[in-house]
Amino acid sequence: MTRSWAEPWKIKMVEPISMTSPEERQRAITEAGYNTFLLRSDDVYIDLLTDSGTSAMSDRQWSALMLGDESYAGSRSFYKLVDAVRSVYGYEELVPTHQGRGAEHLLSQILIKPGDIVPGNMYFTTTRFHQELAGGTFVDVIIDEAHHPEAEHPFKGNIDLDKLKAVVDEVGADRVPYVSFETNVNMAGGAAGVDGQPSTGVRVLLGTGDPGDAGRHQGPGECLLHTAT
Repeated sequence: MTRSWAEPWKIKMVEPISMTSPEERQRAITEAGYNTFLLRSDDVYIDLLTDSGTSAMSDRQWSALMLGDESYAGSRSFYKLVDAVRSVYGYEELVPTHQGRGAEHLLSQILIKPGDIVPGNMYFTTTRFHQELAGGTFVDVIIDEAHHPEAEHPFKGNIDLDKLKAVVDEVGADRVPYVSFETNVNMAGGAAGVDGQPSTGVRVLLGTGDPGDAGRHQGPGECLLHTAT
């Protein structure tokens, strides 16, 4: 398909923002203790803190707010979501959450026992927090290149299978409830991806069987791979 020279959409709404002076920005970041999470949004001209929920909604998304059934229970909007999840993932049970952060908290509380070890390819801040809140300990098993910004490895999110195997061999599979496998690793220089070979290798190492049945998704780019028992 030939790519268009222009975006295939029209923007229907704009939100005014204010440009701050260098002095105002310096004062704002100082008062925030150089913690970007404590900045007021009014003091930020270009917000690069997250890509979650920052894009403009389409006309169909806006219209869905009016067409949706907001009944307290049994709404048709809920059953549309259930049907979509069953069609795509094949799961019979569905517990909606407001975002991936809420989902990972529930999964951590269900799957992690105090003293468990959770290997992962680097970490996302809230993911590691929820794992440790549940009593687990996060262990980084990402490839070494992910820790070197100057490295030009095409898939810095890959799991080092030798590191993962060493962790499982050391603590035992019964203490590893799952491997937290992020397919877009923000901490490795911005959405570092993974290729198929390590992904398949992780499943083989953990003995999870059919790769299609191994993943349990929390949110965009996140999955949990359970160890076989």
